[in-house]
Amino acid sequence: IESIYWLHLSGSRCNEAVQALMTERGHAPQAVLVGFSDERIALFDRIFTTFLKGYSQSNLLIANSTLPFFLASLLVPGDFQKQPLVNVPINPTNKAIQFMQANLGQVPTLNHIAQSAHLSVSSFSRKFKQETGYSPIDSFNHLRIQKACQLLHFTELRINEVAAQLGIDDPFYFSRLFKKQMGISPVEYRKNEGIQRAGR
Repeated sequence: IESIYWLHLSGSRCNEAVQALMTERGHAPQAVLVGFSDERIALFDRIFTTFLKGYSQSNLLIANSTLPFFLASLLVPGDFQKQPLVNVPINPTNKAIQFMQANLGQVPTLNHIAQSAHLSVSSFSRKFKQETGYSPIDSFNHLRIQKACQLLHFTELRINEVAAQLGIDDPFYFSRLFKKQMGISPVEYRKNEGIQRAGR
């Protein structure tokens, strides 16, 4: 099974980063070929899982601090050495996020999610929002839409089938939820991404 990892960059210095990564002494930009590295994938996963916990100031700081090292591993792969990564403790919030990720095709209640973290609903909701910046249900829907984007990219499932994969029986509700988070409908998302197999 092959996995595809990608990230999107924006900002005034992005062109310089692309030139540094993909251009060699004035030649046209081209793909960067580097060997597989568990350490590099671990860095990517660290950034990705940090964003799954929300966009709090501390999470953004961790992700933004890790990204340059990840890019440097592509720029100078020969000098990239294994670095120990700080393990994230499995606290109640992380347990809940793992539970959400494992149940994206279900419709767990707030009580179910709190039980996965071994906390009462009130204590869990307060702690979760303090640590992530989102309510548990908002975070769960965010994970659902992330999964929906993957399915729209890499499968030929129709829109209603994507919704069903996420435990949503009503494709119109799914489309509203998707548009609320992404700013465009699932059909528009597929079209904008250049995927020509959109369906309702």
